[in-house]
Amino acid sequence: MKKGAKSELAFVGSLFLIGALAVWDTSRTELPALNMTVKPTLFPYIIGIFLMALCALLAIFILRGNTAIPEGLEPSDPIEKTDYISFLYVLGSIVAYLILINHGGFIIATTISFVGIVFAFGDKRIVRATIFAFIFSIIVFVSFTHFLHVDLPAGVFKGIL
Repeated sequence: MKKGAKSELAFVGSLFLIGALAVWDTSRTELPALNMTVKPTLFPYIIGIFLMALCALLAIFILRGNTAIPEGLEPSDPIEKTDYISFLYVLGSIVAYLILINHGGFIIATTISFVGIVFAFGDKRIVRATIFAFIFSIIVFVSFTHFLHVDLPAGVFKGIL
């Protein structure tokens, strides 16, 4: 098996499982009592089965030795190892967003998540990133809540904005 084939097979396998999950979840959907030409389960079935079929074909190609070449590299160039520290910063930022969205509100959660991801990508100007993220989060919050009438959690800014 070629170098990189295991990771590609893991990715294809996870996509196949997502397709299988879509088909399984669609099979559990309760249909309305209406007599419809196109049922609401048609497109989820098509997408799930299509995804599973493409994953099966891609797995066959990978097992035959047709692995992908990372963008910007030539076939003979060495592939660098994954930077797991940056991955953990991004993952931690996403988890922090999920925890803070209900308690701190949209603006706090988005600002902290943005700063964490910017730091993971190597930017060392944290104060600048924090100011930018805070201002951008306020603009998005006000735009969605006042102009589009989409309720976003205000959190600590409840009553202020």
